[in-house]
Amino acid sequence: MRSPLHHEAIETGDPDRPLVEAARDGDKAALEQLIVVHQPWIYNIAFRMVMDNDDASDITQEILIKIITNLALYDPQKGAFRTWVYRIVVNYVLNMKKKKFEHRINDFDAFVAAIERLPDHSDYSHPEAALLAEEVKTGCMLGMLLCLKRPERIVFLLGGVFGVQDAVGAEIMAISRENFRQILSRARKKVRHYMHGTCGAINPDNRCRCAHKVKSFLDLGMMDAQRLRYHQPMTRPVKAMIGARLMDFQESYYAPFLANFREQPFYDSPDVTDWLRKLLETDAFKEIFNLDDQRTIQGE
Repeated sequence: MRSPLHHEAIETGDPDRPLVEAARDGDKAALEQLIVVHQPWIYNIAFRMVMDNDDASDITQEILIKIITNLALYDPQKGAFRTWVYRIVVNYVLNMKKKKFEHRINDFDAFVAAIERLPDHSDYSHPEAALLAEEVKTGCMLGMLLCLKRPERIVFLLGGVFGVQDAVGAEIMAISRENFRQILSRARKKVRHYMHGTCGAINPDNRCRCAHKVKSFLDLGMMDAQRLRYHQPMTRPVKAMIGARLMDFQESYYAPFLANFREQPFYDSPDVTDWLRKLLETDAFKEIFNLDDQRTIQGE
């Protein structure tokens, strides 16, 4: 699965256009295929914006409904379908109601202080110690992102984590390329500053070690050894999905730091096939798309 946000996917024609035209004409299989392409990326953006699977799943469904119900308004003369889709994503996550983890984690100094206050247990042993240390690391890094304001967070995700180039990112954000680069630069500096000053995984001179915090996380119920929320070792990492190249010196300077975020899982998104099929069977959606009962989603 190649990133739909990769610049070549947008610049070398619009592979979504035939599917869009067919979906507008009532082809449910084409509509499902469009959703299959974009839903995993929408979910991974949503998850990193809110740090919670249930919230991310709800956000993804709400965004998909907006995409489906506004499909007739998409104008191919104004840009690629993928740009239109991710502009909807960006607008939604910037303006949605604040989610539960955003209430809890929203300030770098407070977040770092809370982590540092947790007792260290360097001699703690556990059969899954390595996996649990990775869970702490991934969760902590996601928490760092929540300390960014939403505009900085989404730009950091697009440009810093998913490797979106400034031309594409600016179009999605509806801002200038220079503005996109400036926001990305500020966000990278903030996250790197706090992580380099605190995290032992980023800077070996720091005292904080993920493995030493495992027992505290378990004791406080912040982590479940039987159900990891953030570290998914069997899932492909982000870097395997984006195919991004380091394009300039500034990117190269940040490469070791950003590599930690690109090593994180590209999370498996919930299967929305049944939900989508039921949605398209409602009278409201049949009317919107003038759906032909003779055209069925693959597998029906």
